[in-house]
Amino acid sequence: ATLAADAADLLTSPDAERLTACGSPPCNRYLLRHGRRQWCSTRCGDRARAARAYARRSGSR
Repeated sequence: ATLAADAADLLTSPDAERLTACGSPPCNRYLLRHGRRQWCSTRCGDRARAARAYARRSGSR
């Protein structure tokens, strides 16, 4: 009940505009954007950066 109340408070507050999905494709979590933040965790950010680096390396061959 507390979690549902907190979620309702978040979704009806001004912070709801900052709520966004994690930028890492396999992740299904959400986060409150702050500045340049794109991922829900360091792990998701590392995964996205590694995939981008791999794509650059494999595309240059």
